[in-house]
Amino acid sequence: MRPATRTLAACVVLSAVLGTIHAFSLFIDPFEEGLDAGRGAVSSVYSLALVALTLAVLTGHPLFRRLPGPLVALGAAGGAAAGLLVASSAASIAVLIVGYGLVFGASNGLGYAFSLQQGAEANPDRRGFAIGLVTAAYALGAALGALFLNTRIEAVGAPGALHSLAVVIVVSGVVSAILLATGTQVAPASDQAPPARTLAGPVALDRQLLIRLWTAYGLATLAGLMALGHAAAIAEEAGGSEGVGVTTVVVAGIASAAGGTWIAFTIDRARLSYLLIGLPVASALALCVAATATSGNTALLGLSLVAFVYGAVIAVYPFAVNRLFGERRYPAAYGRVFTAWGLAGLLGPLGAGTAFDSSGGYTVPLLLAAVAALCSAFVARRIPNCVDPAGHA
Repeated sequence: MRPATRTLAACVVLSAVLGTIHAFSLFIDPFEEGLDAGRGAVSSVYSLALVALTLAVLTGHPLFRRLPGPLVALGAAGGAAAGLLVASSAASIAVLIVGYGLVFGASNGLGYAFSLQQGAEANPDRRGFAIGLVTAAYALGAALGALFLNTRIEAVGAPGALHSLAVVIVVSGVVSAILLATGTQVAPASDQAPPARTLAGPVALDRQLLIRLWTAYGLATLAGLMALGHAAAIAEEAGGSEGVGVTTVVVAGIASAAGGTWIAFTIDRARLSYLLIGLPVASALALCVAATATSGNTALLGLSLVAFVYGAVIAVYPFAVNRLFGERRYPAAYGRVFTAWGLAGLLGPLGAGTAFDSSGGYTVPLLLAAVAALCSAFVARRIPNCVDPAGHA
């Protein structure tokens, strides 16, 4: 195995095991019963985990230049495992928020951002492929994690399942660290200033691009995060059995991974604007199917389509930021754009849970998410395919 391939494999392993954070919907019912809490309160744990994840992506990238890659992988995995152990002993929502929401969420963000950046930098001729593969692994981890966690919850309960996941994450972190130690050693990006931009000055142009990317990305991911955060509950509410709910989580995770894999093999030769506009439109249509579903199987179909688009979206936007800002500016620029994902994670799952408590259904939040997806497509019309060396979009 080539050193660059070993580095990419390490990033895929770490990303996959951290993707289990999106199997949280399996814990909603056990936490409601065990902590005597409402759905809105339990959903806030997942939402806050996504916020912590986002802040870690925003602020963590300087560490990747100062610390050896294996140490970053071990730190992210160790922190994630520690957070899960705290969550497993929770006797209140507050402790669950600290363990799962803050510690697990922040460690998750560090590991995910590191995997994206390290995988792309170790494979400069296949950046789109590397980014797509890492994001696909993150989604696949949610799907495989759902199968594993559902079995463990049934066997030993939610606390025992969290213990088991902590062990898996530690082992995966060690494997990732070993692969990184024998893989391509990524050199820091050049500190040479980028070519001057003449369209509106570098600051003005960067701000315009960041605002458009941030807005379009946030609106597009709102739908996917809601689907992943409440997948089991949405399918069961549509009339499906508990088995259908678990199947929905697994299939949605696989669909999301398939979307990221599709992008990995097509993004380097695809027209960026077609994807940024077309994907949210497809998501809106799928959300309407899920919102009007009268059976668990129909909800499964709609949510799987939403998840496929979501997997593609979260792979497209890192590549878009990399292309528009260049390798040197990418970490800081993507950290800022990624905050839109965190805001969507807060509003989507928490809003859906609160709306469920007040209305008793998921129809309204799903339709609102469809509107958000269409708005994303509208904003994305103004995002260029690339910026030339002179700064012209």
